[in-house]
Amino acid sequence: MATSSIINTLGAGSGIDVKSLAQSLVDAEKIPQKERIEAKIAQSEAKITGYSAVKYALSQLKTAFGKLNDASDFSSILPSNTQPSAFGVTANASAEAGSYSIEVMQTALAQRTASSNFADRTTELNGGTAFSLNLSIGGVSQGAIAVTTATPAGMVSAINGAKLGVTAQLINTGSGYNVVITGETGADQSFSLTSDDGTGQALTDVAFGTPLQTATDASFKVNGLTVSRSSNTVNDVIDGVTLELYASTSGAARLDMNRDTAGIKSNVQGLVTAYNEFEETLKILGDRGSEVEEFGGALAGESLLQSVRNQVRSLITNTSSTPGTTIKAARDVGLSFDRFGQLTLDESKLVNALQNNFAEVSTMFSAGTNNKSIYSPAPAGLAGGAINSIEKMLLSTGLIDTQSKSATSQIAKFKADMTVLDERMEKLMTRYLAQFSAMESIVGSSTSMRESLKGTFEGMMNSNNN
Repeated sequence: MATSSIINTLGAGSGIDVKSLAQSLVDAEKIPQKERIEAKIAQSEAKITGYSAVKYALSQLKTAFGKLNDASDFSSILPSNTQPSAFGVTANASAEAGSYSIEVMQTALAQRTASSNFADRTTELNGGTAFSLNLSIGGVSQGAIAVTTATPAGMVSAINGAKLGVTAQLINTGSGYNVVITGETGADQSFSLTSDDGTGQALTDVAFGTPLQTATDASFKVNGLTVSRSSNTVNDVIDGVTLELYASTSGAARLDMNRDTAGIKSNVQGLVTAYNEFEETLKILGDRGSEVEEFGGALAGESLLQSVRNQVRSLITNTSSTPGTTIKAARDVGLSFDRFGQLTLDESKLVNALQNNFAEVSTMFSAGTNNKSIYSPAPAGLAGGAINSIEKMLLSTGLIDTQSKSATSQIAKFKADMTVLDERMEKLMTRYLAQFSAMESIVGSSTSMRESLKGTFEGMMNSNNN
């Protein structure tokens, strides 16, 4: 009999609410089992949240290490000069503190030569027939430039398209057009340009004989020593320093290279903060009595917490893969753990290390390199090695994600168990109702017989009395 049909026939005969009785019997069996499954699901969901919290804390720590990972993170030289309009200065990580006298006598110039004058940009040259231009730079032939459109504009297009070390511009002077040819800077970049009508003869209407500027080298003094370069960008005179020459100085300018370590100290302090926040996260996750609602105590008793803690702690306490003579590890720049497991920074020790062994501090953290790949087998320094290790911990194949996936699988299993429980309890309810329906029928029949016999006996008694 279907459950709905059974329910509709109950309630007659015994006077007992058999529907409620059946539900109570089912609940007595179902509720404890359901609560156990729900508790397991909640526990697994809390673990997943806990694993996510560990990954987030690790990613924050990785970001902090990332600010000490490259040699460029230690580019702390702040250059300044007394004549910035004459030259500019930039410094990289290899620059050293110090002062220099810079005197610019001559900037490097490029040769600039103008052609003969043309009436219009489309004036026919060589009678409209294609011709060629022969270019020589520093006395060395660069080959022929084919001019297929025999006009001033076509000549400019051909020169620029050839990309042989000179550029051309068509200038409207107001009294006609001239083609201006510009080479590269430096005395050895002087050039000559001649025309060929195709027979070995120069064109009568094309000539490049008007000098506008002579190619020269830059000439300047550094601490009294005269230096010449073919370019105005000079990066091989002072280690780690690039000079951009703009114009001649008025006498000698003073260049000061001052070291600014405030940014580096801030980044090291940022590492301290990130580690201590990471440690606090692990403590909350492992504390059964934690009152943090989201994930407090979610991983209590899990060996994963201590494993991750030990791995991360060793990233800071181990000797760098690129140690110096004096600065070999984080402890040598003032980083240490107190008795409560908190990472602390001795700022005076860090300042002393930066002042006296700056290059070793940079190398200890960064290996003196930039943009390192986590797949490179080369030593990466303390920060680089830490980033590589944390990155591997965060991979989808790492221990944390593996544990999280296991918890997710458990939740799916528990939910399947809940479905099985619901189906089994539904069948149990149907069975109870069927049994109680049969009981109701028996009780109803017994009651009817009792009433019939009672009526018969009462009739007999009345008959005898009469």
